[in-house]
Amino acid sequence: MSILRSVWLASALLAIFANAQVLGDNHIIDGINVQQPFNIQANLCKLNNGVSIDEYQGMIDDYFNWAEKNDVDPVFVRQFPLFSHQNLQRPWPYDFVEFLASDHARWGKAWDLWLTSDGGKALNERWQSLALCHVKQAHAVMLYADQEQMASDNERYVTWNWCTRKEGVTFEEISAKHAEYAMDMQKNSGGIIGWLIMMPHTGGADAAGEFAHVAIYPDMESFMSRRSMQANGGWKATRDYFNLYADCSGEMLNTETVLHRP
Repeated sequence: MSILRSVWLASALLAIFANAQVLGDNHIIDGINVQQPFNIQANLCKLNNGVSIDEYQGMIDDYFNWAEKNDVDPVFVRQFPLFSHQNLQRPWPYDFVEFLASDHARWGKAWDLWLTSDGGKALNERWQSLALCHVKQAHAVMLYADQEQMASDNERYVTWNWCTRKEGVTFEEISAKHAEYAMDMQKNSGGIIGWLIMMPHTGGADAAGEFAHVAIYPDMESFMSRRSMQANGGWKATRDYFNLYADCSGEMLNTETVLHRP
């Protein structure tokens, strides 16, 4: 896929999915207007030899202090795989993944300071001495949120399902289907407290699909409640989606800890 086509595709997906949001009157979660598309940075990290997660976290804590001082601190979460697609033939290449969420303007300022200020450059050098992190950027659109739980739950579980539209399926058609699912979640979320679509926009050439369905659960009981709903008839909607709208890789589940909120 050419660079221009990739940019056009991400922009078109973003424009269509942005119209599919179904949220309450309060659209602000952790300082981010989730009624609008927002930016998510993914850090895919593997610790360097001899570095502990506690040593790495010490650097992250110093980063939070620096970011707060410069008014560019993001929502910062860390995920570890729990039920992944990996096996002995295809092992998980990273120790963990971090996601940093912010509006686009704030994140542009954050990167300018990170790359040009003395404090930012020092932290960057320290970061690279502790871990190898591959950095990606993505657009995200929140389609459903229990805003109170999303803003307060710091230990939760997240499923990922990467998808690509079937040939001939338009952006409008898949957007309408997502909006339909989001409306149903208003009546019965099946344990989900947040559902968003994530679309890589920079550094995502090897992404597993055009976009990812990301569902957030407060605990494993809620996750299994959703699985029970799927097993007892909910599979019909999933079957229709897979047959008619998109080819998807299947869900994987990560643990997630919210380490910082602005």
